[in-house]
Amino acid sequence: MGRHKGRSLGALILLGVLAVSACQSPHAGIAVAGGGGDSGSLDAPTRAKVKQIVRRFQDTNRTPGVLVGIWSPKGTFVSATGVADLATGAPLRADMQFKIASQTKTFTANLVLQLVGEGKVALDDHISKWVAGVPNGDRITIRQLLNHTSGLADGFTSPAVQGRVLTGCTVAELLSAEAKFPPVAPPGATWSYSNYGYNLLGRVVELAGGQDLSTAVQQRIARPLGLRRTLLPTSGNGLTEPFTHGYGRGGLSPTQAPTASDDATAIPASCLWAHGGMVSTLSDMRFWSRALATGSLLKPEVWAEATKNPVPFVFKGNYNGPGTWRYGLGFVESGGFIGGEGSFAGYESTAMYSPTLQTAIQVVSTKNPNAITPPPAFQALGMAVYGTGLGFGLTPEQALAPTFTGAAGVPDARRS
Repeated sequence: MGRHKGRSLGALILLGVLAVSACQSPHAGIAVAGGGGDSGSLDAPTRAKVKQIVRRFQDTNRTPGVLVGIWSPKGTFVSATGVADLATGAPLRADMQFKIASQTKTFTANLVLQLVGEGKVALDDHISKWVAGVPNGDRITIRQLLNHTSGLADGFTSPAVQGRVLTGCTVAELLSAEAKFPPVAPPGATWSYSNYGYNLLGRVVELAGGQDLSTAVQQRIARPLGLRRTLLPTSGNGLTEPFTHGYGRGGLSPTQAPTASDDATAIPASCLWAHGGMVSTLSDMRFWSRALATGSLLKPEVWAEATKNPVPFVFKGNYNGPGTWRYGLGFVESGGFIGGEGSFAGYESTAMYSPTLQTAIQVVSTKNPNAITPPPAFQALGMAVYGTGLGFGLTPEQALAPTFTGAAGVPDARRS
């Protein structure tokens, strides 16, 4: 993900800024379903708490649409609140496709780790073995790229990249432009979010695996898991009907509501590529989050290495709220939940799964930026279901405080 605030077209794309029509009823088209879960609906008191959180999330952010999914042994809650298209007023539906932005990183990382298990890539390989011209490339390891300790600059904020976002980038153009930025720290010295690092990992997947990244996603992840509407587009924005529009091109604040003119849905995916270009659905991401968090597609020894010593991190601008977060080899972790988060013009989301609790929780907003972002909203939902002892490092009220200011340093660095 990435987050930045500005007024130029590039900065607006970076930020994915938006504004929701003040005359639009904030809960138009609400649809709540209890089916499709592990043990029926949540009990009435818990369900009421969850619905209150969803309303607060939407009312504070003034987002046109919110998708929420909870699948747990305690029950299931799936809701689609608001509208999918401000121009037509069409209601949001739980089966609609959306852009997952930097949650793409979890797929890219998993592909790298699969290749590690096959002996085609080593975590201690230097990126210079695979890609030439990378700053400090003879010192940066695959492991450091995976957990954002490479010291490489973000890359996506490059004017050369931002100037092409609306028209598209080739992989060669993307990597060349991002390589021109000097490192922000020595390799291994500190945690620093780098979209460039994940685009490099995407290229490693292609070179070591012998197929383009989009095909690798399909053959190695989507098809084995039965993810029918999850893909990395090779052209356009990748969305097919039914999908929800996303709003965030107007340079507005995290609590402003968008209008139809802020529609960012058509922005193509190619300049986000391995770091943030994918699309998916609530249902597909439910199953992906479980596979990701359990290492089901990886060899046990590789998964053990991926989950060892995750790195504490904090995004600038309070994007993840005041709670405790750590970064493993290709995923975020909080309170025993493992998953990803993404943010780009029009869309913000998080999908998390706890192997211990056997619980998946997702939050999707069809606008960005938001003052209450999906990661702390997920934590609030988790505490509504299981109480405050999950180890998130914050209270429910802190999780729902409107803390994100739109400052730089967020997930798609975009601004997955």
